[in-house]
Amino acid sequence: MLFSGSCLCGHIAYQVKGPPIFPHLCSCRMCQKWSGAPTVAWVSFPQITLTWKGIGGAPSFFRSSEQTQRGFCPRCGGTLCALNEGDPNVAITIASLDEPAHIIPTEQHSYADEAPFWWNVHVAGKHFD
Repeated sequence: MLFSGSCLCGHIAYQVKGPPIFPHLCSCRMCQKWSGAPTVAWVSFPQITLTWKGIGGAPSFFRSSEQTQRGFCPRCGGTLCALNEGDPNVAITIASLDEPAHIIPTEQHSYADEAPFWWNVHVAGKHFD
């Protein structure tokens, strides 16, 4: 399986291979502030399958915690990925995929209690609190 994606302006693009790992939602405050959204949809792939494409090469990274770096486009600011120390996988934002409808998050919603009270999540006909 081959998946591709890019940032908003297309300056940073990527390809990843393999079956999607742990597609899920996260509403932690770091994800909210980084994305500007109440929830981020994530999916992981083995880091060794990640190839950066496009004229921009690899994204810029911001260390958001001791263990996590978040990748973004230095031109448009588009959010792309997260790398956790010691994790062989790369977490990709599902929305940055060229075909995001092909990955459906599981019922796992990390930090759901940190989502705004007015935010109701519906995935594939299911409601998540």
